[in-house]
Amino acid sequence: MSPEVSDVDFPLPQPFADEEWEAIVAAAVANVAAIEAAQDQDDPAEAAVQNLLEAQPAGTRAALTLPVPAGACARTPTWHSRRYWLTLCEWIAANTDRGKTALKRHGIAAETFLKVCAAHAEYADSPTGRDVAATLATLASRSKLSTDQLKRGRRVLKTLELGVELARGKKLNGHEREAAARLYAQAHGQAPTRLQSGAASVWALSAPLWAVEAMPAPKKPKRRSQRRSARRARKTGASTSRPVSSVPRRSPRSAPQSSRGSFLVCLSVRKDHQARERAGEEHSTPTRIRPLTLQRAAAELVERVPALRAVVGLDEATGKRRGHIGSVCDLLVEAGIDTTRWTGADIAQVLNHDGAARGWMWPAAETMTSPLRLLAFRLSQLDWSSPSLTERKIHGRELAGECPAEAAYRLVKAHRRTRATVSAKLAPPASDEHRRAIREKLTADLAAKKAARALASVRVG
Repeated sequence: MSPEVSDVDFPLPQPFADEEWEAIVAAAVANVAAIEAAQDQDDPAEAAVQNLLEAQPAGTRAALTLPVPAGACARTPTWHSRRYWLTLCEWIAANTDRGKTALKRHGIAAETFLKVCAAHAEYADSPTGRDVAATLATLASRSKLSTDQLKRGRRVLKTLELGVELARGKKLNGHEREAAARLYAQAHGQAPTRLQSGAASVWALSAPLWAVEAMPAPKKPKRRSQRRSARRARKTGASTSRPVSSVPRRSPRSAPQSSRGSFLVCLSVRKDHQARERAGEEHSTPTRIRPLTLQRAAAELVERVPALRAVVGLDEATGKRRGHIGSVCDLLVEAGIDTTRWTGADIAQVLNHDGAARGWMWPAAETMTSPLRLLAFRLSQLDWSSPSLTERKIHGRELAGECPAEAAYRLVKAHRRTRATVSAKLAPPASDEHRRAIREKLTADLAAKKAARALASVRVG
């Protein structure tokens, strides 16, 4: 009779020594590397496709971008900002002999050249000025320029070293078309209906040293010395003291809209008024008013991103202002987002989808050191030249002279007004007595039907 299994003493597993464990791990890594090398040798086409996908720039793009040769970006100076680069192009074209000679040589007017520069700057990476991979057809449709004008403008950019062509556009081969199809499927979740056949040239907008040195630095406005103003006032006999305002000052402990301070008199307005009195009305500059669509988009974006609500707007607990919505407006403008086409809800939805595709999520507000810088980085990683979500939803429903964002706000307002009207016409909810009576009546009807079925079955039997 064989002994029971429980009676057999099996040896307990002994832990590995450090040297044995390291040897096992090294052998496993070597085996995996050998397997991957064998697969690459067996299927070189798959390796070429993977290399193309890994070489794509950061950001969700549905079209394949040609890879840039190694070291090409390192030899190209980056721009300081989009606004500075456009100012640099304008200065070089209008005030230097080298710029005028290039314009005359390639047969393009200075105004048209600046339009070409603005069209390319719209598609450039905001921090560096690189990754301009828009086709000539796309640039022509957006800037209302002809293809010939864009080609002439590119020749001027190349001559003045303000633009560098890192990769020349071409027809795609089999490996590149397969990579383009996979890239489209990753971005849209479905296979493309038509394979991409060509890729545009990749440009980098540069600020060369000779151009930066040629353009003078902007002059800072001279501030009138208070001592000089007082001396001039004593000569003329005018009083140098500030006029006493009849508006009571607000206590620093009170909130901006509290009853202790004046709600109608804003602190910023009072500071602006005092500054104009000191500097003189002739030296005052008009305040730049942001478009209404831009303000709406920024407000909607802040409302839908919890991390931004902690640094922009009013603190509900203390009533103190934590930040101005204008900082978010400036980020949208810097990212090149057209708020007449993109609403704040569209921008927030695209950011959330991009984060979900990358495995990202908005961190908690208390763990963030600079939420606005994070937002600027997230916005710069996306392409905002494609049709917005609002444009796709309300296509053909705009009124004459109405942009897509204004049409969206109008339709939303009309929908809310209709819902309010319909809900107002509905009858009030039923009372408890009415519900009890209906339940009792239903119970009685069901009981009567059950008794009738039982009586019928007895008669049949």
